[in-house]
Amino acid sequence: MGLYISILMFVVTLLLGVPVGICLGLTGMIGVMTIGGVPFKVIAQRIFTGLDSFPLMCIPFFILAGEIMNRAKIVDRIVNFSDVLVGRFRGALAHGNVVTSMFFGGITGSAAADVSALGSIFIPAMKKAGYDAPFSAAITASSSLQGPIIPPSILAVLYGATMGESIGALFAAGIPIGILIGITDMIIVHFIAVKKNYPKKIIKVTFKEFIRIFANAVVALVMPLIILGGILSGIFTPTEAAAVAVGYALFVGFLVIRTLKISDLPRLFINAAVTTGVVFLLLASARLYSWVLCTYQVPAAISGAVLSISSNPYVVILLINIILLGVGCVMDPGAAIIMLAPALAPLAWQVGIHPLQFGMIMIVNLCLGLITPPVGLCLFISANIAETSLEKVARAVLPMFFLDLSVLFLVSYCQPFVLYVPKLFGFA
Repeated sequence: MGLYISILMFVVTLLLGVPVGICLGLTGMIGVMTIGGVPFKVIAQRIFTGLDSFPLMCIPFFILAGEIMNRAKIVDRIVNFSDVLVGRFRGALAHGNVVTSMFFGGITGSAAADVSALGSIFIPAMKKAGYDAPFSAAITASSSLQGPIIPPSILAVLYGATMGESIGALFAAGIPIGILIGITDMIIVHFIAVKKNYPKKIIKVTFKEFIRIFANAVVALVMPLIILGGILSGIFTPTEAAAVAVGYALFVGFLVIRTLKISDLPRLFINAAVTTGVVFLLLASARLYSWVLCTYQVPAAISGAVLSISSNPYVVILLINIILLGVGCVMDPGAAIIMLAPALAPLAWQVGIHPLQFGMIMIVNLCLGLITPPVGLCLFISANIAETSLEKVARAVLPMFFLDLSVLFLVSYCQPFVLYVPKLFGFA
């Protein structure tokens, strides 16, 4: 009975628009209260335990590095470089949007940061150039999914910390998957741009100008290489890599680009602290409610229900995908990882799915939830920037969503594709 009360509380508070972190915290507290013989101090213990993880320390550093690089106006240089690469294609601005997200995702690791920063640049420019507002918002939201998949990925950090998987291996596995999602978006852009006759950009760049634009963009493109190179080569841990990223961002902002000022630092630190606080409140609350679910043996019940339908690996993965796609529509990806990974991962392992492959299945699934209503955080942000309705953006994003599902299918059923890059670096 206590489990049903806590689930009802979760649904009601979520529908009332209560922030997810507070929603999970209240639900977890009620869940603890309904378990007989459990002292209230367990609430504080589980919350503290949920954050007492060394790998999680990299999250505030990655957030701060992204804030610094964004304030240093590094995005402008990436946009210029993307224009040179894809500006000659029809629908140039939309293609540039996707390619810039690919590069920017290697700096922030966050879809919300991507769609907020790049949306404010690309969406007004696309509307001015004749692109319709729903399409402009949709491609911005869809391309932002590369952020949580291409390393450094905050979701990969959460999954690695929750399940004890190598964060470096998850980072390595995310590289081809994130790039493939960008390619699928560009395929959709091409067909829509040809159909609607969206404009190209008239770009005449000499070799000397190309070298100058590339040199300007290198300062941003080097950051992911430093992070990945250091982790994959074993020079430093993900947490140390995040700290190095902050140092590099400060170096670039103050000494290379020289667009950063000492007076900017307090605001950057405050922004990073607020974002970190929101993320960590979510993580702590999710850990508490996850403990409640485990106490009520919900993971075992889920496994039993799935296996009662079929023990065929292909069917089991299909059912897990359906569960995760449904959860992603209504829950924050970070909270969903903490709550469901311990329940679903052993089930996947039981039918022969590689632990690293399942991690990427879960991350890609939950990322798709960022562009699916009713929550669809990236849809809300992009629709707001484009000054159009969420319903129109949701319809416009459907072609990208369905092609992204093909990437999820590949990740789910083609293990060599997922493990190829991790194997190159000795992780699998």
